Amino acid sequence: MTVEITIDNSLGALFIGLIIASVLNGVTFSQTWFYFSAQTRDRSDPIWLKLTVMTVVFLDLMHQLFTSQWIYYYCVTNFSNAAALNTIPWSYYGMAMPMGLNTIIVQTFYVWRVWKLSKHLILPGILWSVCLTQFDYVYRVSGLTSAAEFSTVMGPYAIATNGTGTAADIFIAAAMVYLLQQARTSIKRTNNVLRAVTIFSVTTGIVTGVCAIFVLSMASAYPGTNIEVTFYFILARLYANSFLATLNVRDHMRDRSHSGGVITTSDFQVHPRTNNSAMQLTNASHELDNFPRQKTQIDDNSHGELETVISVKVDRITDRNYQ
Repeated sequence: MTVEITIDNSLGALFIGLIIASVLNGVTFSQTWFYFSAQTRDRSDPIWLKLTVMTVVFLDLMHQLFTSQWIYYYCVTNFSNAAALNTIPWSYYGMAMPMGLNTIIVQTFYVWRVWKLSKHLILPGILWSVCLTQFDYVYRVSGLTSAAEFSTVMGPYAIATNGTGTAADIFIAAAMVYLLQQARTSIKRTNNVLRAVTIFSVTTGIVTGVCAIFVLSMASAYPGTNIEVTFYFILARLYANSFLATLNVRDHMRDRSHSGGVITTSDFQVHPRTNNSAMQLTNASHELDNFPRQKTQIDDNSHGELETVISVKVDRITDRNYQ
């Protein structure tokens, strides 16, 4: 299908994408501030994770700067020069490279989380292989200077790359849901936290996946225009923000699992015993602050002291410190 190229679906689409990306870039810096503000002496992430955060934020900033320069080249430097729309400035590659690297870094982090939960290499290895195939587009896009050549030569590669990224996001989210469901216990509080983590994992995967689907659909429905680039700008910010949100939400999850300073038990057994008799109460799950006070009737003819044996099986939620 041939689509007429206008100012609206070319420069207009780039301008709208730039505005939305700028707003989301501000959200990225806000989340970065929250992340480093939460780092204390008692609760601090390892150096490699802090470096990863700084790398993701730096690449996201570079993407924003090069995107702005790219649009400045068309709208200001070559104002009213229609022929300039057929050229690809150097800032385009400065935009594409950080985007590709950030995507790989964030998805690699998610794959690492899958490995930490599964403790197997097969599933994470397959997911990581799917993620790394996106490097092919970053390599092939370098060297092109004509917009027409880019549309004809790189168009199929761009669609395939975005399709691969979408599949990787969906597969990672599905793997996280499966592994978290396998970790469910008989404890209500633990399951509530696992349910919240599951919903959050699905949400982050769906947000980036849906945006990538929009990139694919717009590229297929409106070839030769920049409508898909609007969602491409947004997708770059969503990867960075989903990564930072994953780290910042941990404190909320800790507060949710440890609210009120309550320790949850999965098997609380009380065995009151006397010299002549022994009684075992029904197994139940309790929280220590609501531990039932039960009275035991002792036979008047029994002698000796009452001995109460309490066996506690504690089901604790381990904080993920990413060490």
